[in-house]
Amino acid sequence: MAHAVVNEKGRKYVGLPEFAQAGGRVLAEMELEQARGTVTSVPDERTIRYYMAEGLIQTPEEKQGTASVFGYLNLLQLVTVKKLQAEHLPIRKIRELVAGKSEQELETLLGIGGASSKKNRDSEAKRYLESLLAPAHIDAAPAAEPPAAFSLRQSAAPSSQALDQSWQRVEIEPGLELHIRSDYSPPATTGKTRSLLEKAIHRLRNLRR
Repeated sequence: MAHAVVNEKGRKYVGLPEFAQAGGRVLAEMELEQARGTVTSVPDERTIRYYMAEGLIQTPEEKQGTASVFGYLNLLQLVTVKKLQAEHLPIRKIRELVAGKSEQELETLLGIGGASSKKNRDSEAKRYLESLLAPAHIDAAPAAEPPAAFSLRQSAAPSSQALDQSWQRVEIEPGLELHIRSDYSPPATTGKTRSLLEKAIHRLRNLRR
């Protein structure tokens, strides 16, 4: 079955209300789960204006009278933004992925294409979390006291080596931090990395229940 957005290819939307209706129609068919309470599943005109101001949706150059004429590229941008939000990516990361991308690149992000294309493409949310494991993202500031769940005092008689271990933290987004022990080594293979990230995403989803 063709992706819902592909059926809109070649169409024009005169004015923001018409464009918002088209976006809502496509997103309703996609049935994305927007877990965050501050994220709307179907964007209204105000939300689209915000996306345009943030550079997530390109401002149309074509006009019909005083109304802007939106096209397929704009619709792809809108739908891709909502998909990535559903995968828990922050606005700053979504901007990196969407801004300046061609129709074909955005279609790839949405998973439009053959089976081989889908097989070789990882979730953008997983890629983002994977990038956070890189040493370059580790905060150089003194580490904060680890949360209780990661306390070094779990054993009655910790070794001297355990006492020497320190923690570093990475802020993923406001309210969410990743604590990394000094002796931790990231997974050596893609498969192990994917398994770790799936566990992390599962834990985050359980927090909302």
